[in-house]
Amino acid sequence: MLFEKTNFKLAKPIWEKDKDKELNYSLLFEVKAPKSSNAVLRIAGNNTYRIFINGSFVYYGPARAGRGYYRVDELSIEKWLTQDENTITVLSMGYYCYNYQFIRQPAFLCAEIESEGKVISHTGDNNWKAYSYPEKIQKVQRYSGQRTFAEVYDYRNSNGDLLSSNGRQQAEIMVSEDKNFIVREISYPDFDREAVSAVFDQGKAVKIKPEKYFYPNLYDNPLQSYPRDEIKYLSVHMGQEIDTVCEKASGELPLSLSENSYACLEMKSNTTGLIEIELYCNCDTDIYLTFDELLTNNKINLIRNKTSNIVIYRLKGGNSYRLITAEPYTFKYLNVISLGGEVELSYAGIIRTDFNKNEIIRSLNTQKADEQIKRIYDAAIETFRQNTFDIYMDCPSRERAGWLCDSFFTSRVEKLLSGKSTVEKCFLSNFAMEKNHKFLPEGMLPMCYPAEQLNERYIPNWAMWYVLQLGEYFKRTNDEELVAQLREKCIALASFFKAYENKDGLLQNLDSWVFVEWSMCNKLVQDINYPSNMLYYKFKLVMYQLYGDEKFKTEADNLRKVIREKSRMGLFFCDNSVFDENGNLKLSGQCTETCQYYAFYMGVATIEEDRELWETMVKDFGPERKENGKWPEIHFANSFIGNYLRLDLLADAGEYTRLEENIRGYFDYMAKLTGTLWEHDKDRASCNHGFASHVLIWLDKLGYIN
Repeated sequence: MLFEKTNFKLAKPIWEKDKDKELNYSLLFEVKAPKSSNAVLRIAGNNTYRIFINGSFVYYGPARAGRGYYRVDELSIEKWLTQDENTITVLSMGYYCYNYQFIRQPAFLCAEIESEGKVISHTGDNNWKAYSYPEKIQKVQRYSGQRTFAEVYDYRNSNGDLLSSNGRQQAEIMVSEDKNFIVREISYPDFDREAVSAVFDQGKAVKIKPEKYFYPNLYDNPLQSYPRDEIKYLSVHMGQEIDTVCEKASGELPLSLSENSYACLEMKSNTTGLIEIELYCNCDTDIYLTFDELLTNNKINLIRNKTSNIVIYRLKGGNSYRLITAEPYTFKYLNVISLGGEVELSYAGIIRTDFNKNEIIRSLNTQKADEQIKRIYDAAIETFRQNTFDIYMDCPSRERAGWLCDSFFTSRVEKLLSGKSTVEKCFLSNFAMEKNHKFLPEGMLPMCYPAEQLNERYIPNWAMWYVLQLGEYFKRTNDEELVAQLREKCIALASFFKAYENKDGLLQNLDSWVFVEWSMCNKLVQDINYPSNMLYYKFKLVMYQLYGDEKFKTEADNLRKVIREKSRMGLFFCDNSVFDENGNLKLSGQCTETCQYYAFYMGVATIEEDRELWETMVKDFGPERKENGKWPEIHFANSFIGNYLRLDLLADAGEYTRLEENIRGYFDYMAKLTGTLWEHDKDRASCNHGFASHVLIWLDKLGYIN
């Protein structure tokens, strides 16, 4: 089934009165709880919360769901209730903006504590209190165009106790409308603390004036962000006005930072989680945390990935602080910059927010693997874990979004590593919770979800990958109930595409963002794009396999025949046909490496029917082609998804020698540099992308995984 409903025994969803639809609004909730056995905290909310007990970090959540549904966390807290009276603090965020990470819904928190089967306190009673939290600055710029807001804090009026309700203004509470609560299902993270592994360098922080500023929020739309003239701290600009000048090439913690100085700290690999630092400042000080997945010219470039990779804390002197960010970030390198008095930095690291390592039941065959394979394996494991927190994400940094197509590949890895498809079930179900997706044509699925894209943009190709993934999910799980419940959604999608078929049954002039892959392919998507139609053939075939309607099989067979007849240009398949000035369709003459992979992957081409093309593709294409210059007229593939289709084809065909050579050629340089696997074959974007963990599937076929 799509989901299992649950409910609270007594708790009511609450928030500060008239504040549930404000952008970037935070509240501190507090309740006292006695020492008790078998204590459980049941909690849900929108959008995020961090839970502390007696000042110790306990949890970050919740798991995301589709519109109008909220997954409930049930946390055993007995081990944290060590005192006769314990303080439970929940710092909760409501973002209420359009973004790719969350659905724009009103903020709320709903929670209750149960001991020995009895609810001892709950939101809506007089024990749970809410307080304003103005230290987290509300009016800041977006962190990125895809995520919500950057983080800036002003603690100059605090005494160092950042979780205390003392001196705070108590908020007037309102009870929200009833919510649809559902079971979490997904396993809980273990939130391991991981310290930085080294001090990379230290030196001066110098004020500069950039020639040009980067600003991630390009729209100034009140549904997405605060207008620039209302922003109190434009932290991304503030960060660009600081340059770091190395004076010492290494060091270790603890360390002292003098006024206007920095330390660049290094994790053992690219890592995702809540940034955590502990320090003492002797006078009022501004701390800038800037970070990135790699270094650019030996420095951190906080805007490399079109993000605001900066968190600012304004601190009061004479206090010790333990600072933990509200949201997860991804980095290998972290600058701690002090713009004020001397700071004693005693700890820096990350609270990991990723797939629980104890769920992984497979391991590397260390008897067979050499150092290079071990490095690639470790990078793939890291990439999977960091991108599978509550859904399958494209990247845990710039977007944290649940993209289709990416999920097709990541879902295989979940099954391989854990023997389960729990995250996949929740991921697929999330898309079906919303009957009619806002801003999209009838029948179309969002390109990523849970999310909300105000610009009405969608990827028709990615919606087809949803059905392909559902087909594989059914083979993995035999979950007939979920497949049946998704029938209406899938049939509506098929009806959407029907309107774009020409007289030959080919999709023609698809609207919105027609996406094949990050390469020349994406410049050849009109008027008739053959990789898209190859995917459409497979889509129809899977629809037949799932739902048994013979018309899909008949249409698929016809489509395959037409594609083979109309797209072939000598040895290769051409990417597209275009209309000339007389309105006649003709082949563009452009052929890409990826188009050939699509042909075989979707079943339009086969080794038996197209052996010469297959052998050319296997022997002459691959990671070494840019150096050897073979077939220069065939445009190169990129990592996503061309190279992945290639490797999967090699694996399925038993071309294991070539497969292993390609794995080493494509991935080892990534593993060496960041310890994770990337979005592209270059480091110009995310260096930690969920689909890339699919290399584990091929390593398993090569016998490298036990």
